[in-house]
Amino acid sequence: MSVTHYQSESRYEFGLKLLDLALSQLDAPYEIRKSPGPEVNEGRGERQVLTGDVDLQWLLTTPEREEKFIPIRVPIYRGILGLRLLLVSRIMAEQMSQIQNLTDLQHYTGGHGRHWSDLSVFAANSLPVVTNVNYEALFTQLALGDFDYFHRGINEVWAELKRHEDSLVVADEVMLFYPNPVFFFVNKSRPELAKKIELGLKKAQSNGRYKALFIEFHTEMIRLGQLENRRLIRLKNPRFSEGIKEIDTSWWLPETLQMKFTSPILP
Repeated sequence: MSVTHYQSESRYEFGLKLLDLALSQLDAPYEIRKSPGPEVNEGRGERQVLTGDVDLQWLLTTPEREEKFIPIRVPIYRGILGLRLLLVSRIMAEQMSQIQNLTDLQHYTGGHGRHWSDLSVFAANSLPVVTNVNYEALFTQLALGDFDYFHRGINEVWAELKRHEDSLVVADEVMLFYPNPVFFFVNKSRPELAKKIELGLKKAQSNGRYKALFIEFHTEMIRLGQLENRRLIRLKNPRFSEGIKEIDTSWWLPETLQMKFTSPILP
């Protein structure tokens, strides 16, 4: 069995590892390949999955994606991608660390990928953003002061910081969170592949290998985040899929913070 994808950037690494783990549970030969050609952004990659040039992708779920593709409704990051730290320039670091709440954050402008499906989260929370189709260009724009912060998943930010530590830092004392499940989405012409991936994920979850991979991959990232020392700003996600109401965050979220992350968001 051959499976093609387009997501080879480091921020997609865990999804690729999990895909490999899921297929390894099936006791059948398989091959996972990146599609040939140059790197593409999320919008172009999604079109490749839709046309069948690529078999699958792993991205935030939306009602549109669940209609266009076969969704495997297992939140592969266990909600951790919704936990956001703020990359900022060194000049803005102290100022951004003093943000207390959503009202404060609304006075600043964030950076965002133009094709990223959680763009609607920032509009729904009245948070201004500057967008770009080029992921790497956003780091340059942030360093130049085109916007004030670049919100990044806690599982993304440390590798990105390492690449840009000469000009950027992670703001202290503040973090964002919104429901943000990531699913595998498979081209509709390959329902048998979707069934195999789902079966493999369930097997890996029941035998503990899924959790072990998740913990191994994310423990240091969570430790670096020092979550207990940060103020939490909850954001509403207007396009949160009705197909999944609760995400089990117990693999990564300290028990002392569970209530803060799951209590209703007051208007």
